[in-house]
Amino acid sequence: METSFRSAPSTESLRASLSAISYQSEIAPANTAKDSEWMRHSGGPLSARERTVVLLMGHGLSNKRIARQLSIAPETVKSHAKRIFLKLTVQTRAQAVYQASALGLI
Repeated sequence: METSFRSAPSTESLRASLSAISYQSEIAPANTAKDSEWMRHSGGPLSARERTVVLLMGHGLSNKRIARQLSIAPETVKSHAKRIFLKLTVQTRAQAVYQASALGLI
């Protein structure tokens, strides 16, 4: 029986993803119909940091690895994750990543 292991994302791919979020947050946020619909049903828009955290979740990083990557405490990552779950009205990391992607937030 073969076992496949998911490799950790490379530092370069993480930097590229973080650069994309940083760039997106510097330009004016999109005001599409989808964004408006989401804003009415959620707890508000995701902050740039929350988008970064959910993106790193999507890369399969643990809270501890996300904390190291962003130079913040693991408890801060947990706090961001809780707010992300509330805003996206989801219960799991996978749902958060899916929902954020479907809404075009990451």
